[in-house]
Amino acid sequence: EIALVPQSVAFLDPLMRVGRQADGHKRPYPTERRRGLFKRFGLPEGTEELYPFQLSGGMARRVLVSTALISDARLIIADEPTPGISLDQALEALRMFREIADEGRAVILITHDIDLAFSFADRVAVFYAGTTVETAPAADFRAGPDALRHPYSQALWRALPQNGFQPIDGFQPYAGDLPEGCLFAPRCPLATDECRRRTPPIREVRGGEVRCIHAT
Repeated sequence: EIALVPQSVAFLDPLMRVGRQADGHKRPYPTERRRGLFKRFGLPEGTEELYPFQLSGGMARRVLVSTALISDARLIIADEPTPGISLDQALEALRMFREIADEGRAVILITHDIDLAFSFADRVAVFYAGTTVETAPAADFRAGPDALRHPYSQALWRALPQNGFQPIDGFQPYAGDLPEGCLFAPRCPLATDECRRRTPPIREVRGGEVRCIHAT
């Protein structure tokens, strides 16, 4: 029911040919389906007969994505599936995830490549220091900072190269040394004493969810 695209290419079994790994445990083996996916990802003919050590990092990444797409899982969790592959290949992978979602299956995409997330996702959840600070329709992130609710989401949008590459002071706190109250308060221009005293609850604001007492 659940398929994982792991972040590390070391997930591949070093003693098994990658074609059999991509086929998984299904019987009969989905050989034609796998060959179609490998071709769609630009993997050379004969890749299925190789062992993981014979693949480049980008090839291994595409094989891992294929293993999830070949399955009939109702939920695919893709953890950073695009590093090390070309933009065209990354877009193709996300187009296939989008096709799966349109069929009624679920895809959770974990990524730092937020431009790709904005382009393909239905909803985007923004994390700060391991905590969700905002969940909103992807269209809001494409619209710009005024459509967003949390100061960190707005800062993240402004930090994108195409939006001015504007940094903010400070850095995320370490997991073992989290501040009291709102985790973003030490860097937030809106922070008040109340923000520093208590962790804000999640609230529904303008069709999204946000963890900020100042969001309107």
